[in-house]
Amino acid sequence: MPTVRTAFALLVVAAFGGAQPEASIPKGWHQFVSDKAGYIAYYPGDWYVLLRDAPTLYVANFQPSHAVRAVIVPANGATISIAPPPAGVTSIDQWISDATAAHNVRSKRTFSLQRPQGKASVMVHEVVFGSIEGPDTTSWYFELSGRLLVANLSYWEEDRAAPNYKSVLTLILRFIAPLQQ
Repeated sequence: MPTVRTAFALLVVAAFGGAQPEASIPKGWHQFVSDKAGYIAYYPGDWYVLLRDAPTLYVANFQPSHAVRAVIVPANGATISIAPPPAGVTSIDQWISDATAAHNVRSKRTFSLQRPQGKASVMVHEVVFGSIEGPDTTSWYFELSGRLLVANLSYWEEDRAAPNYKSVLTLILRFIAPLQQ
């Protein structure tokens, strides 16, 4: 779980991002490159990569050895993943429609995520999925240089650190960049 110091640093960086995007990436964060999905993302140094050879970012605020079998996310744990759409999905509306058809949707909203100077804002379509069997998931569907992506944040509904996890998700999306090919 991120420390109070880490959460405070994340909030400071979110509020006062520097003029040069690369220079404003929080100190100690690691880079992840997805050739398959076509992006470069950064994640906190105190989070762990769950699937090292996966083509998408999948990190957690707990050590992989603490994963709970079948339900992965332990109490006071969170995961974030960034993935491309399933085959055949050509729009965010279609993706959301397909994803919400068989799930418990708690809320939906759309907002513009401001990014550091020099990077265009990102229109985010948020869907919060509830679960009776496991952690809730907040999914942020967005487009990055013509590529559809979703950032999924999973955590237990009663976890008091949920606002901190959302701050991490916000920062990851503030600094995500298309992979130049």
